[in-house]
Amino acid sequence: MPEYASLSRAELARALESLDSTPLAADELKRLLRELQRHQLELEMQNRELQETQHALEESRGRYVDLYDFAPMACVSLDGRACIRELNLNGASLLRRERPHLLGQPFAPFVEPRDQGRFLQHVRQCLLGEMLSTELTLRVGKDRLLVRLHSAPFDGGEPHGHLCRTALLDITEQRQMQLRLSLTERLATVGTLAAGVAHEINNPLTFVLGSLQLAARRLMNPSGSAEQETDALLKHLGDARVGAERIQNIVRDLGTFSHPDERPPEPIDVRQVLELSVRMALGELRHRARLVREYGPVPGVLADGSRLGQVFLNLLVNAAQAIPEGHADQHEIRLRTWAEERMVCVEIQDTGHGIPAELLDRVFDPFFTTKAVGKGVGLGLSISHGLVKALGGELSVESEVGRGSVFRVRLPMAPALSTASSPPSRQEVPRRGRLLIVDDEPLLAQTLELLLEPQHDVTVLHDARDALEHLRNGTAYDAILCDLMMAEMTGEQFYDELSRTAPEHTFRIIFMTGGAFTQKARDFLARVPNARLQKPFQQEQLDKLLARLLR
Repeated sequence: MPEYASLSRAELARALESLDSTPLAADELKRLLRELQRHQLELEMQNRELQETQHALEESRGRYVDLYDFAPMACVSLDGRACIRELNLNGASLLRRERPHLLGQPFAPFVEPRDQGRFLQHVRQCLLGEMLSTELTLRVGKDRLLVRLHSAPFDGGEPHGHLCRTALLDITEQRQMQLRLSLTERLATVGTLAAGVAHEINNPLTFVLGSLQLAARRLMNPSGSAEQETDALLKHLGDARVGAERIQNIVRDLGTFSHPDERPPEPIDVRQVLELSVRMALGELRHRARLVREYGPVPGVLADGSRLGQVFLNLLVNAAQAIPEGHADQHEIRLRTWAEERMVCVEIQDTGHGIPAELLDRVFDPFFTTKAVGKGVGLGLSISHGLVKALGGELSVESEVGRGSVFRVRLPMAPALSTASSPPSRQEVPRRGRLLIVDDEPLLAQTLELLLEPQHDVTVLHDARDALEHLRNGTAYDAILCDLMMAEMTGEQFYDELSRTAPEHTFRIIFMTGGAFTQKARDFLARVPNARLQKPFQQEQLDKLLARLLR
């Protein structure tokens, strides 16, 4: 019998055709031989087809493995116990372990503890047939990575059964970039308002200085009775105090928008936040339009006042810049608040130039702006849209060229809180105590000493190292007023050193800060329980804190 294994597929087909054309032999043996030859050729052809199919499958599988292993994102397949069954090279790199050591291991230990319940629920829902996404934090060594999970169910066959196939995108840098852009836009907005804020400060500052000059003049050249002079001095000093308090409020409002720290959401009144934003934007608003308020009663919303204030500030500045300067009597910016369907609504309407209909769909896109060069980079509305969405609300716009625009913020109402009132606390008068002031600003320390000396025994030291030595020597104080930011030794360093050498004094420290402190200082204040005073502060605030330590 001929050997056919070495023939090509085409040669086998031609051999089969030639066999069919051979005349039938009378001999039965020749007939059987032809049948066997036919079957052998058919089997060889089928075998060749199977080999070609297997080769194609192997090539396809190889391409799939390459695509999977070298995919630009981390990929992992998890079974019903959330154990790793498949993992590509990027996945192993993300987890910073060798792939063989990860296969079969549970994935949960890599998930931040507070996110583990959400992670396991995500896997369960995927195995039940859902395609879903979520964000959570991974613990990889000493690092924390923010990742977005995109998962889909997959039949892994024997022995794994149904799997949750997940792509992990590391969005840590992306989120940090978003935060930096958010801060940049916020500071750019504050920069835009700097001239207006300076105007707001210069007005009260002028009559603060004037009132102090008048008081000094009355002291040097008295012209009436002692009682008249005393009344005049008290009036001038009272005016100076009112002006100083106005400056204090302006600076505090400015700090609300410049601090990048995250605060836990709390129930707030949108009207108060809107008014704070109006005060910040007044320099932009006053020369362009009349301000009309239509504030209806609204319940609180659960939000961070700083972030929500940034949204309102961006919308107010946009409204102002849509109106030409110098025609304030012809234009208005109308502010409205109302509640509907469990939502709190805030509307900012202007009579500016409006937005063309073909551009309305793009106003919330990053870096899109219709303003002139130097008036913004096109991030304000995009960031505002993201902040409102993160609060579970929505930001929308209606506009008509030549008639103006309406920006509308809708936020969910805060959950109802118990209104049970507690009895008013009795005002405590602090007993006379021994106080230590640690501040490298001599004039501020001297002022505090003069304010506190009538009620307390006060010691002032301008160097934190001297204060440490003073306390190590056994001198006891009821309270220690310490500046947070000092040149030679910071308040944080003073606290840490005191914790090592005389820890019994640390709880008596009250930190004082002017607000312009670093992220490191903010982190420090977040981890220690000590009271703190924001400069400038009133003596009443200080007395309340001292009362707690002097009981």
